[in-house]
Amino acid sequence: MALIDQVADQCGLFISDLKAQDNYSVIAEILTQIDPDSFPVTDWNHFITYLFEKDDAFTSSSQARQTCLEQLNQK
Repeated sequence: MALIDQVADQCGLFISDLKAQDNYSVIAEILTQIDPDSFPVTDWNHFITYLFEKDDAFTSSSQARQTCLEQLNQK
């Protein structure tokens, strides 16, 4: 299962609902429980690109998760 699918499942949301800023706090909570290395960096990059419509290309899963959490908590 891809990261985006797992997060949507654990949040009880459709993938399309992940973009709603009202859901960012629950997404951040789920991401803190996920070991960043349990998904390849390509999954993290795809997740961030989808969620924030930014084409970031991270080289490590932990760096990608940290940046994602920071962006979720800024909104």
